[in-house]
Amino acid sequence: MAILQTDTKTGEAIKVGDFQLTPLTRVLKVQGRYHHFGFVWNRPKAILVRKPDGQEQIMPVTDFSRIAIWSILAGGLLGTILVSLLFWKK
Repeated sequence: MAILQTDTKTGEAIKVGDFQLTPLTRVLKVQGRYHHFGFVWNRPKAILVRKPDGQEQIMPVTDFSRIAIWSILAGGLLGTILVSLLFWKK
């Protein structure tokens, strides 16, 4: 059993007018080898749009909450480094 697994899952298709929309998500699974622990992280990836004439188009989804979380983490790390440099006592 792998410790780290990634996969793309499809959700339940929804019909909107003549179009059929299917959500696609990226799944990241982290599991321990010998202990029963781990976590699963789902994030949006794209929407599969099926048109009435049978054509399919994949429209990517931008995950703004993920961008915000990484920005807050980077800002906190940068702030910590700057404060430690400003108040460094030799």
